[in-house]
Amino acid sequence: MGLGFTVGQHIQLGKAAQQYSNLQTEFDVTVAQLRYDMSQLVAQKEALQSQLSVERSTRRSLESSLQRAQSDLAKSGERLAFYDQLLPPGPSGSVSIRALTIQPNGTFLAYRVLLTRNAQPGSEFNGHVEFVANAEKNGESVKITLSPATGQAMEGTTASDNAVSSFPVSFDQFQRLEGLLTMPEGVTLTSVTLNIIEGGAVRVSRSVNLPNSEAPSESNEPS
Repeated sequence: MGLGFTVGQHIQLGKAAQQYSNLQTEFDVTVAQLRYDMSQLVAQKEALQSQLSVERSTRRSLESSLQRAQSDLAKSGERLAFYDQLLPPGPSGSVSIRALTIQPNGTFLAYRVLLTRNAQPGSEFNGHVEFVANAEKNGESVKITLSPATGQAMEGTTASDNAVSSFPVSFDQFQRLEGLLTMPEGVTLTSVTLNIIEGGAVRVSRSVNLPNSEAPSESNEPS
C-alpha cells in the first residue's frame, strides 16, 4: 500500500511538472508576442510622430509662404495704386513730366526726369527729349540747346550722336531718364527747359531755375 501511494505521488508530481512546463511555455510565448506587439506599436508611434513633425514643418512653411505672398500682394497693390495716381488725367496717349531736377555738377549739369503717359501697356510713345537753356553771354540773353556729355549718350544713340540737339525716348507708361549735360563755355545759365517732342512738335515742357551757374571759359594761357 505504501508503494502504491508513492507511485501515485510520483505520477501526480510528473503531471504537475508537465502542466507547469506547458504553462511556462505558453507564458513565454505570450510575453514574446506582447513584446513584439509593443515594438510594433512603438515603431508606429515614432512613424506617426515623425509624420506629424513633417506635417507641422510643412504647414509652418506653407503658412510662412502664404504670409509672404500676402505681404507681396499688399505691396504690389500699394505700388499699383501709387502708379495709378501718377498717370496723368489728360487724353489717352498724353505725356506728362512728373518730376524734373537739374543741378550743376562740376562742369556739367546732372538731370533726373520721370515721364508718365496715360496709355495702356504695349502702346509706345516714340519721341525725342530736348534740353534748352536760358543763359547770359556778354550781357545778352541767349538760348542754347544742351547736348549730352561725352560718354553719356542715351540708349539708341552713339558717341558721335552726342552733338545732336535732342535724343530719342520710347516708353509706354513710365520712363526715368538721368545723365549729364555739357555746360557751354563762357555763359551763365539761368534756367533749363525740358521739351518732349513728338512728330516735330513739342508735346509738353517744364522749366527749372538754376543758381548762378557760370561755365568756365576756355583758357589759352600756356601751362
